[in-house]
Amino acid sequence: MACNITRVVPRGEQLLVDNKIERGDAKGIDLSDEKDNLKQKPNRELLGFVKFHLWAYQYGNKGLGVGKKKRGFRRWMEKVGEAPVLIDSIKMDRSAKRLSEYYFSKGFLGNEVGYTVIPKLLFKKHARVTYKVNLNQVHTINSFKYNSNSLLIDKQIREASDKQRLRVGERIDFENIEAERNRLTELLRNNGFYYFNNSLIDFQVDTNQQRFKADVVVTIRNRKNLEPHYRQTINQVVVRIGDADGKDTLTYERLQFLEGSYYIKPAALSKNINFRPGEIYNASNVQKTYSNLLSTGLFNFVTIRFKPAQDDSLNGLLAEIELQTAPKHDFTWEPQAILTAQGDGIATGSNNNIFGEEQSAGVASVLTLSNRNVFGGGETFSISSFTALETQLKRNDEDDAINSFRQSINTELTIPSLFFFNKQAFSESLIKKSTRFTASFLHDRNINFTRNVIPFNFTYAFNKGRFSYGITPFRVSINQASVEADFLQTLDPNIQLYTTQLLTDNIIAGPTASIYWNNKDIDPYKYVQIRGNVMELSGNLASMYFNTFTDIRGINKEIFQVKYSQYARSDVDVSYNHIIDENNALAYRGFIGAGVPYGNSAILPFERRFFVGGGSSLRAWRPRTIGPGSYSDSANAIRIEKTGELMLQGSAEYRFDIVDKLIDGAVFVDAGNIWNFQENANFKNAEFDFNRFYKEFAVNTGFGLRFDLTYVVFRTDWGVALHDPSQSAGQRWVINDFLEKRWVFDNTAINFAIGFPF
Repeated sequence: MACNITRVVPRGEQLLVDNKIERGDAKGIDLSDEKDNLKQKPNRELLGFVKFHLWAYQYGNKGLGVGKKKRGFRRWMEKVGEAPVLIDSIKMDRSAKRLSEYYFSKGFLGNEVGYTVIPKLLFKKHARVTYKVNLNQVHTINSFKYNSNSLLIDKQIREASDKQRLRVGERIDFENIEAERNRLTELLRNNGFYYFNNSLIDFQVDTNQQRFKADVVVTIRNRKNLEPHYRQTINQVVVRIGDADGKDTLTYERLQFLEGSYYIKPAALSKNINFRPGEIYNASNVQKTYSNLLSTGLFNFVTIRFKPAQDDSLNGLLAEIELQTAPKHDFTWEPQAILTAQGDGIATGSNNNIFGEEQSAGVASVLTLSNRNVFGGGETFSISSFTALETQLKRNDEDDAINSFRQSINTELTIPSLFFFNKQAFSESLIKKSTRFTASFLHDRNINFTRNVIPFNFTYAFNKGRFSYGITPFRVSINQASVEADFLQTLDPNIQLYTTQLLTDNIIAGPTASIYWNNKDIDPYKYVQIRGNVMELSGNLASMYFNTFTDIRGINKEIFQVKYSQYARSDVDVSYNHIIDENNALAYRGFIGAGVPYGNSAILPFERRFFVGGGSSLRAWRPRTIGPGSYSDSANAIRIEKTGELMLQGSAEYRFDIVDKLIDGAVFVDAGNIWNFQENANFKNAEFDFNRFYKEFAVNTGFGLRFDLTYVVFRTDWGVALHDPSQSAGQRWVINDFLEKRWVFDNTAINFAIGFPF
């Protein structure tokens, strides 16, 4: 392929195969994204070395000896492919100029950039472009000051001087200059200056006074026609609801409501509007109002306009809020192809999969009926039904074709405010606030066991900055489970006891708290996401009651003849995404979770235990078929208790484009396992031990395809086992036996899923 890849390169032209930048020491300054400024880049490569797109284009353009009967396929290949990138002196000149501007923005104001074209010795039509850079000395800030004709603006800037982005002695960095411009704009617009914008801020950088030094002056210019800046106050707020014509008006908490046929209580709207007449204009409060009103789910569109007040056009503002209401009733049907998540028996309001918790492939149907503004206060009531039939894609021949059935009914009432805390001062700084009351029923039938779960809870959900929070102060889940008698008889007596203890009736009751954070708004090409169930407790109030008011001690105490579970649990899921360019990306993920039973429980309940394997976990193993630790159950072929109290797992993926906006590929590595905290004679080497846990990681690699169907991404991954901790110590690197008969069938798995694994 390498010898023929230049068939579409015209005579006298050269194919660009590489860009190289030669420069001196950057003196600790990050210049890692310098190549983003090059206007010409080589043809894309799959896996870093296969020029698939150029080959596809050449196949379609030249045919490579293929007969004319494949004309349609050739046209498609040419469309999928990528024309050769040829050496272009105009684009190289532009690249050199862009590089120089880039180094200038980093403080190297006297940089020099040139380039040379170097043909490859063995391939005359191949060439590399080398950009030679002389950075010279970096410039630093010698002096820094602000100029403004407004005493009020001067005061605002002085009071916020601790947050300024430019300081004497620091390197000149035009990203910091732009950040300072945005900071000043935000500062002034949040303190009454509605008409202010960043075009009114000028930066003057004088480098003529001292060598490699710069004097920086920030000037706040007056408005158009030299008009000075005035602080604006909101004189009136008018809220128009739906088809309101202005005839029916109501004033509530200084807000004027124009009501139409869609009635919403003014109190429900006013608590989501963060500004009032008599207050100075604050852009951040306007943005919070947008977020609050949209998050209620009552409106398709929210528009907020400001106009000069009629009685004071210079200092006063009229705020108009227009709310286009959504339909009162919604009915949706959503067929799904799924990899089922482990039901936690608690938060069954969502059927989305989470890290490492798929069980099997199958089909599902989701029916949802929603009723908005149920009581006129912006409340939303919904009832949904989730039905799923599932089967293992990698299973023993004696397994049933359908080995899992799940049916759940979920009801939820959402109030667009923090119940009980609506009028508290801290609530005003939060956005997207809601209180959710949930009641559900889940029936889960497996080939080995049956579970019925009835959870009740209410949750506070809200956002602040980049953080999203979920706090559930009240949660009760009544869980009933039974194990198939025929399955129990296949187990050893000790294993039977453990299994019945694990899958038993219990009550889970206690608070939870979750958190989500990401910084994608700072850098969409390199960002971190953190999801954490930071706290989950159960059984402490019940235990306090028994210890205070009764003489009953020990474990297995019951409420209404059902044992209550007592434990603490927490987990955190961290992912990092690095978008290299439009065709390549790296993604990393780490997960750690732990649950500890205590008090009334000797075992963490089945619903809250961890397991690995599946389409978003260890992709060479089925869910719950590996671990804990190096435990092996080959004698009994047990699956249902392959769960643990501690989970460590990590994944890495290299993602690349194959066919633009249609097919992407991925090469991945997964590693992880589960463990118990206490030693158990029935499960040898299942407990966590610092001296050996790192030897017990299951490791797999694999290749995957992602099909972008516009509204959904369909994914298939082929996982290949490398290291299997359930094997004896000297035989865990199962990849060494790759050439053995049936190795592929026994040590690989194909996973189908919707969406990315992380």
